[in-house]
Amino acid sequence: MALAGIRIAPRSAGRMALHYGLPIISPSNPLLSSKMCIIHCRATVVSFPQRMPFGLQPRSILRLQLSTSVAKTSTTAAAVTKQKSTFQKFKWRVIARVAYYLRIPFLVMSVYGFGYQQGIMDYSREPEYMESKLMDSSLAGVGCTGEYKDQVLIAREGEWRNLMSKFRGNHQLRKKYDEDVYNEIHHRMLMLHNAAGVGEQIVKVAQSYVKRKLIDVVRDATGRLPPEVVEDRNRLHQALLGLEDVELWSKAAKHVEGPWTFILIPSPVPNAFVSEILPHRIFITTSFFNQFIESQDELALVLGHEISHLILGHSSERNRLETSFRTMEILLLSLDPTEGLLSLAFMAFLASIRNAIGAVHSRENEREADELGIKLTAMACFDTRAASQVVNKMHKQNVESGGEISSGGFLSFFDSHPPSDERFRTLLEESVEENKEKYDETSCRNMKTIFWDAMKPSKEEGR
Repeated sequence: MALAGIRIAPRSAGRMALHYGLPIISPSNPLLSSKMCIIHCRATVVSFPQRMPFGLQPRSILRLQLSTSVAKTSTTAAAVTKQKSTFQKFKWRVIARVAYYLRIPFLVMSVYGFGYQQGIMDYSREPEYMESKLMDSSLAGVGCTGEYKDQVLIAREGEWRNLMSKFRGNHQLRKKYDEDVYNEIHHRMLMLHNAAGVGEQIVKVAQSYVKRKLIDVVRDATGRLPPEVVEDRNRLHQALLGLEDVELWSKAAKHVEGPWTFILIPSPVPNAFVSEILPHRIFITTSFFNQFIESQDELALVLGHEISHLILGHSSERNRLETSFRTMEILLLSLDPTEGLLSLAFMAFLASIRNAIGAVHSRENEREADELGIKLTAMACFDTRAASQVVNKMHKQNVESGGEISSGGFLSFFDSHPPSDERFRTLLEESVEENKEKYDETSCRNMKTIFWDAMKPSKEEGR
């Protein structure tokens, strides 16, 4: 038997020292020559007595010790190999599972992107048809369907000045033979006249405000950029577009610039809104006028509030938030360990979480729109303190109908709007600072010159 790397040194009294440094190799033993049985040992001393019992030779003892060591090492190597194999399987199983979960958001975003691109293509091919479908969808959202769609009244920017005179000229015969129908249509035309007139004032000050804010943020951002970036127009453009404030007010400018249309909807649902998918349009329902609007000041605050949502990009923010929550819901549902048994309960729980978080963002958006809306109302020369009464009327109606829970109640956590009494108090406080006297020497003077006389309906129209 050959011992590679083992040095045997005899010592006194028949002792030998074994110094281990290299593997033990035995050409005569297949087990010892296996690659799995290579042994690395630290220095070990084996002592042999001068006389071995039972006639055993030192070589036999040495072989026995080596065999035992090899057996133990072979078992350890097999265990290590099995452990490595198990770890490799576990590692690849984890990687496969992670890849499975990560692909879900990408699939959702791919479907969303495909739908978005398809919508753009459909709109580009048939813009009038797609716009008509979007309009029908918006009208249906406030309960205007069927024959009521034929009663929708529309006034474009600038047309409201001659609106009533045209109506009287076209309906004199009807007034003579069907006075009740004439009075009903006349009442709705007055609503549209006021909505278009007040709305145009709000739009003008909103355009001026957005333009000034965009100039301010661009000037401020340019002052913080290095000179070499400012001198290069392409680099400056790219640097400015990457800034959040510049992006916000650039989009706001696109949203408010251009001619506007004012739409009066016959509906029992009191509502007023603007929409990014139907740009440059203000919608307001007849029931909102009948229930809450008693003055142009109140109307101005309502329209200013709605345009503020558009300026601040709340609609886009809500869509992004909704898409993110839907993606998370799909991802979490895929983690259901019961393979679908708890999916219904899990979906209800996730929907509650989504609604609660969405409501928090919505309430904050409403507060921001109130703050900017009252500023626009003051800039357009309306009485902001009197305008705040429209929110107080909403609060009283909500309390009478039982539709508003006291502040701090559990259900209020899911409300999309702050409590109307809280909004009313806040608007009253802000009206002290934001009022038409503040802008009397700036925007208010121009607005008075352009609109004041035209906005007053004649005595005949007021009847």
